[in-house]
Amino acid sequence: MLHIIVNPASKSGLGKEKWESLKQELNKNKIVYQVYFTEKRTGATDCVKEILKNWGNADSPTHPKRAAQNTICVLGGDGTMNEVANALYKSGNGLDTYALAYLPTGSSNDLARALHITPSYSEFIDRIKKGNLQTIDSGLMATPSGKQRNFCVSCGIGLDAATCKEALDSKIKDVLNRIGLGKLSYAGIALKQLISAPVADCDVILDDGTVHHFEKFLFGVAMIQPYEGGGIKFAPEAACNDGQFDICIVADLRKWQVLYLLPLAFFGKHVGKKNVYMLKSRSVTFKTSNPLIVHTDGEYAGTRDEITLTCMQNSLKYL
Repeated sequence: MLHIIVNPASKSGLGKEKWESLKQELNKNKIVYQVYFTEKRTGATDCVKEILKNWGNADSPTHPKRAAQNTICVLGGDGTMNEVANALYKSGNGLDTYALAYLPTGSSNDLARALHITPSYSEFIDRIKKGNLQTIDSGLMATPSGKQRNFCVSCGIGLDAATCKEALDSKIKDVLNRIGLGKLSYAGIALKQLISAPVADCDVILDDGTVHHFEKFLFGVAMIQPYEGGGIKFAPEAACNDGQFDICIVADLRKWQVLYLLPLAFFGKHVGKKNVYMLKSRSVTFKTSNPLIVHTDGEYAGTRDEITLTCMQNSLKYL
């Protein structure tokens, strides 16, 4: 049984149209499925809860541990995938209990870009039929107060997170999505955010205890995949199953200099430039002198002055 979570609002409402096309292909190929529609920003969480309820406990013959044919498919963007991963993690069974399939319909689709998953319906059907499983890393963000969030692509603090937060409700993003240029919204909003983006001093602590101190810290992002923000290649060397974050930090520069760095980052050419620092670590703690906005997979995760990120190797299983 294929359990399909559909975000009809993804890519400014185009998700609903894509579901109608996929439904025709599923019926044509006689694939048995049950569909669940998200109705609000936290709708994917409710869908996961309903699926898990239908599966029963681990002793049930329909539970994924006993019935490998049960798969959760996500028709949506990076944000929907993030919400599904968080709901599964919080279920207590472990992310690797479940097989996930993904048909990207968002505006960024950075996870799909990294995993070479296209929005092709025929390719999706082929993946479902073959049932080949791969595993990739995921991340866990934790605060000193005990709050946690999972992520599949990246977690950032500072300017890039503030940009993601504004993009969530951006009319500019909606317009660009409609004309197929949604990935440009991140760059446009980032330039707007530069005017008011706060800077801070920041200590970055790696898993070996090494402390890197940065003044005029603009942002830091821990990457599992190479891309975020609709194709910005912040971590060209990132591997999705090496158990480490590729960490990109921008600091000690004047804001106008970002105007030069941002276009380079689309092609990964910012690496090696002055004021761009690349690190690798299985875990990383950011401690800032004043609270900055945080994102997980582009979703707003609060305003924090300390977060600890841990890479969980091979913790996410997908078709």
